[in-house]
Amino acid sequence: MGEKRSRWFGLPRRVAAGFAIAMASLLASALLTGVTLGKRTDATAAAELALETKAAMEELESALLVSDAALDAYIAGGDARHRARSERAREQIPGALEHVTQHVTEKGAGDEGLHIGRLRPAVKRLVEQQGRALALADAGRREQALLLRAGEAIHVLERALVALDALEAREAAEAARSLESVYRTRVISNAVFMGLDAILFVLVLGAARVVRQEIRVREAHEAELARTQEMQQRLVAVVSHDLRNPLSGILTAAWALARTDLPDDAVRAARRIAAAGRRMERLIRDLLDWSRAKAGAEIPVHLREGDLYDLCARVADDLSDPRSHRIELVREGDTVAEFDPDRMEQVVANLLSNALKYGDPDRPVRIGAVGEEGAVRVEVSDDGPGLDPAIRAGIFEPFQRAPRGHPGSATSVGLGLFVVRTLSEAQGAQVNVESAPGQGTTFVVRVRRAARVEVRPA
Repeated sequence: MGEKRSRWFGLPRRVAAGFAIAMASLLASALLTGVTLGKRTDATAAAELALETKAAMEELESALLVSDAALDAYIAGGDARHRARSERAREQIPGALEHVTQHVTEKGAGDEGLHIGRLRPAVKRLVEQQGRALALADAGRREQALLLRAGEAIHVLERALVALDALEAREAAEAARSLESVYRTRVISNAVFMGLDAILFVLVLGAARVVRQEIRVREAHEAELARTQEMQQRLVAVVSHDLRNPLSGILTAAWALARTDLPDDAVRAARRIAAAGRRMERLIRDLLDWSRAKAGAEIPVHLREGDLYDLCARVADDLSDPRSHRIELVREGDTVAEFDPDRMEQVVANLLSNALKYGDPDRPVRIGAVGEEGAVRVEVSDDGPGLDPAIRAGIFEPFQRAPRGHPGSATSVGLGLFVVRTLSEAQGAQVNVESAPGQGTTFVVRVRRAARVEVRPA
């Protein structure tokens, strides 16, 4: 009971607990791997967005500087090419500012909205101031344009660039924090991985040690069981062998008494003693044959030709009760085959004894031999309760008895059918059973005929 309580799912409790902890460690490793990969992915996306934002800021800064420098050159010299360059750069400013605003908004950071709020008005004032100066220069009022530019241009441009630089610095700091977070997550996850791997390694070593101990205990148990079985087999063999000598004396005395001029009651008693002695003799032979089979020894057989029907008739006469006429003999065709008479008599006696024991006591038991091409079938049938398929599957195994409630189950040892199969196979015969609940049982032993050698005249 203690061994059963110490097992989980068929494994020793310590082994099962170790495997459970190992699985938990693997799940934790998988979770941390997912978190780390997610952090790296987020950092990569943040880095890409930072690069795009930086490019948009550089585009806006370039447009601001080019438009302002080209405007100054146009006001000073009146070259139309500078005016066209200033116009093109000024037209790029709204788009560049929209790109910066879009990228910063995608990041969803808190402080960047404040920087955008400062940048947009500064850029708007710069563009408006450039537009007024350009209009004055186009109208030929260059001095007024120069005064306007000298009074406001530097101040407005600086405010726009300062706001842009502040936003760029904010973006650089955010990217640095993302990289630092990824590095920190990587260091922590690697440390956890190494710790979990160490725990898993220790658990595997512990599980291997427990499994090794379990194997040793099981091997010792199997060895002890094998020694016990060997001792049991030797004991059965010795006892069975030693019982034969006193049993022979009992049978000899019973047969001698049955042939003397004694009263009828005494003769019947002597015959009952002889019948009981013969049943005991068959049981001893079954035990000896079982002992030989378990020890792996070959069952000695001496094959010769004989009539299986005559053998069935002798066994039926030996087992018949003068007060009952339950046994019916059947013969069909040529029933001569090759077998060991003593061993085959033991086979048929076991089958007929079982049929008389388990069959319906009010119905006959049929035994006989049926000749067919190349073989003779010995059939023993009864009209008993039949066999369940689950019972029929192991019926030829040793010490398999009928379930409780079947007639004769209390007096059965469970070796008879095992001996039937062992002795039949030793003679080259095959034994089968046909049975179903409520339909009786039929055992069939198929015995081959002797090989015929045709002699042709010279």
